[in-house]
Amino acid sequence: MEEWYGVYTYQGRVYAIDLSANNLSGTLPEAVSTMDALKYLNLSSNNITGSIPECYGELQSLAQLSLYNNRMSGEIPASLCNTPGWNYTWGYAVVGNRYNRFNLYGCGITAPTLSLTLTDGQTLSVDSDYYARNRYTILFQWSDEYTDFIPTLKTLYDRYRGFGLDIVSWTPSDSKVAEYAVEWPVAQVSEDCPLSEYNDNYYPVGLYPTVTMFDSAGRLVFSDTVESRGNIVSVVDALFADIVNADLYTSTDFSADGTVHTLQRASAGEGIDIVIMGDGFSDRMIADGRYAERMTLAADALFSQAPMSHFRELFNVYYVDVVSANECFAFNATTALRSQFGEGTLITGDDKRCFDYAQKATDTPLDDLLVVVVLNSDRYAGTTYMYYPHSVADGAGGAIAYVPIGQSEEMFTALVCHEAVGHGFAKLDDEYTLEGMGAMPLEHKDFRKSREEYGWLKNTDVYHNPRFVKWSHLLQLPRYVNSGLGAFEGAASYATGIYRPTEQSIMNMNVGGFNPPSREAIYRRIHNLAYGEKWNYDLEAFLNYDLTNILSDMSQITVLSSENQLFMPTHSPIMRSCRTLYR
Repeated sequence: MEEWYGVYTYQGRVYAIDLSANNLSGTLPEAVSTMDALKYLNLSSNNITGSIPECYGELQSLAQLSLYNNRMSGEIPASLCNTPGWNYTWGYAVVGNRYNRFNLYGCGITAPTLSLTLTDGQTLSVDSDYYARNRYTILFQWSDEYTDFIPTLKTLYDRYRGFGLDIVSWTPSDSKVAEYAVEWPVAQVSEDCPLSEYNDNYYPVGLYPTVTMFDSAGRLVFSDTVESRGNIVSVVDALFADIVNADLYTSTDFSADGTVHTLQRASAGEGIDIVIMGDGFSDRMIADGRYAERMTLAADALFSQAPMSHFRELFNVYYVDVVSANECFAFNATTALRSQFGEGTLITGDDKRCFDYAQKATDTPLDDLLVVVVLNSDRYAGTTYMYYPHSVADGAGGAIAYVPIGQSEEMFTALVCHEAVGHGFAKLDDEYTLEGMGAMPLEHKDFRKSREEYGWLKNTDVYHNPRFVKWSHLLQLPRYVNSGLGAFEGAASYATGIYRPTEQSIMNMNVGGFNPPSREAIYRRIHNLAYGEKWNYDLEAFLNYDLTNILSDMSQITVLSSENQLFMPTHSPIMRSCRTLYR
């Protein structure tokens, strides 16, 4: 027996048979089931027909059954589904054959437990608790050579993520992740960084791409090993049809729409107006207090960081009830401010409607108005629209900051600080770089110059010479020697050709608070709005404030951080003319 081709024995017993790609035909022999020590049976890539014999369920030692790429059909025997190795080897048994796919889904195949190292360095455990949190979870294996199916999955993800669809994927290379703006968790796997021992040995079949889907109990409900990959669209649509219709609550009472609430009145100065509103909140969410709670959290987030935290008494803060027809941003939902999630972390909305609602609370000119729109979604995203002012002043110009409620209060606070305070109020620039972005092009530098005339973008500069950089007046002061202030290359999405003041900050990675040039810009904007023309900027007054309140006690700077993807770069601020509001 030891001399038989493709037959391997140990201590006189057959433990492996490998007759793959041998042009075999006929049906599977039942006699194989008597080999109780058999661990590996590989008959793949032949012309075998018929079905798997029921007696193969007696192969209790079988770890891998490779029957892929034959012409087999029929039912998968229940006895085989009950063997210890079936949950690991089913993919090798079914791909490229013609089994009854519904029979496969009833064969007790359960979802794998995976430990993933994501492309951002975080670790994700995909286990029974993870599956239970979602209605359905798609596992997607892909590579740079096979990316055509990504847009299809993105459509499904955007359509149903709010209803409980999740996607987890892995790839040998992450070079296409940014190109396709993939938002679901992605792991990069290799020989040095395997997905897990489970996947490395058994799951799924080593094909690219491979798509499988499991329900909340971890049961297999779709596999492209037995049906067309494209079928997943109709399958998911059908699975979510009743859920979407059931969960798509529709408001009937719009009587509260437009009601203005005052969260605080300024106790000094002329009063700086900020208006907060929500999108995707229904009548019942306003009636039961959830809307008011979220608006209050947004207000507290605005004043969570210095210098805003030290000058809260100079602000009037209002929120306006905005009743949306639906409570989500699904493809078939309707919201009052028409917010939508775009590619990556982009958010779009009807800015004119937002400003119209804001005018119910205040007659503050657009140049001086900050509007914060809170989206009723747990997605990670954020975009601020900065409108060109009619006059030149520090940070002048209206702004709308779109921020989702996120998955935690910490995440929400960080997004509000970055988008609403940084971009919207002080017109600060982003201080992060994006993968694949090289040198800032000359035309972008020219564009920046025209915006800097408004007093915008005070925290980045195309110059790094200590004598000419925008924050040179701070850089040369002894009191900032230990503040980490300098000129660090990389900002405004670009890796080179532009500089930021510190290694980290809220405008970079949401850590370390606002850096000194950003604090100065916020300080100036606050006082310009609070005291008008009677106030003139005094550098020494700012330095005294900063030394007393910040530099003397660095604990005043809150470090915003999280173990869970608190910050990935949000969309760059979009700068617009006010004329776009009235097209």
